[in-house]
Amino acid sequence: MMGSGSNDAADRRVESLIARLEGIFTEHLDAVFNVAYRTVWNRADAEDVVQATFLKVATRLDQLDDVDRERPWLLQIAYREAIAVIRRRRDLPTPPDAIPEVAAPEAGPEEVAAASEMAQIITAALAALQPEQRTAVVLRDVEDLPMRDVAKVLDIGLSTAKMRVHRGRAALRKSLDQELSDAL
Repeated sequence: MMGSGSNDAADRRVESLIARLEGIFTEHLDAVFNVAYRTVWNRADAEDVVQATFLKVATRLDQLDDVDRERPWLLQIAYREAIAVIRRRRDLPTPPDAIPEVAAPEAGPEEVAAASEMAQIITAALAALQPEQRTAVVLRDVEDLPMRDVAKVLDIGLSTAKMRVHRGRAALRKSLDQELSDAL
């Protein structure tokens, strides 16, 4: 009988880890995909990065003790996996204009056209940023990570992270201002 008690405890631990992994997956899937996609600029590669990230998380879940650090830890793994894909691939990213945009179903044709055009302009402006700046801006402004977490995910100092976000925002602003002035 003693053996079955330890099996029950092991089963409960496995079930607990599976439930925790499912919760992490459900809560952070979009953020992991977004970081992966904005790093590799290719949907298939981004999906591979997401899969590799969650496989790595599944094997290392017991290393995460602080639940408050879950999101930065996960995005750091995703970022490193995306960089590994880029290093292996060594080819050009998918051009931003080849990326289809999905419009909100309740929007009218004019709103859909304007939103699609604006999304294409922003996507192109993001793509034009240097990769380090683009990733920093996406982590900070799209994924809404605190600056210290941006630094941790990118494995750089806090002041370097602030500089990359600042320079990325400035470059984005300049690009978008130019696009707007060209449109008028």
